[in-house]
Amino acid sequence: MKKIRIMAALVAVFAMLMGTVVYGAPSPVAGTVTVVTPGKPGGSAASVKAPTQKELSQLASYIEESAAGMGVTATVKTSISIVAPADYKGGDIPTVVAVAGIPNGASNVFAFILLPNGKKTIIPCTVRNGYVGFVAPAFGTVSIVVLDKAPGTAANAGSIGNATTMPATLH
Repeated sequence: MKKIRIMAALVAVFAMLMGTVVYGAPSPVAGTVTVVTPGKPGGSAASVKAPTQKELSQLASYIEESAAGMGVTATVKTSISIVAPADYKGGDIPTVVAVAGIPNGASNVFAFILLPNGKKTIIPCTVRNGYVGFVAPAFGTVSIVVLDKAPGTAANAGSIGNATTMPATLH
């Protein structure tokens, strides 16, 4: 009798395990950056490092000035330095960064990039399943930033719509 109860309990546990299937998109792996280097086939993991304090300060002031000029608030989701491979000769780099907490299809996400020559640029991003994609003009220090309407001001009501077109005028 005792063996039958144990067997029944095991069957019940296995039935629950088999009946409880969880469906979901794979989570992005933190720290993952994939790039397509011009002249090389396919994408590969990029070499990344933590930005220096000087690079972060330069990007922070650029983000602050840009957001203030557009009347929006900026939320920095991540900042990384993408290291150029030794054989990189120049050209646009399709880049994908794993960033959590941004909804699919968000149109208010931008990559603020500090290039090695000191120039700064803003690139619009696409967001899908926890990954942010953009085409960078060169390797450098990147901050992924979400721009939102500034709270409580009617004068800024239309400025976030203009933010989606801003990269064309700021390059």
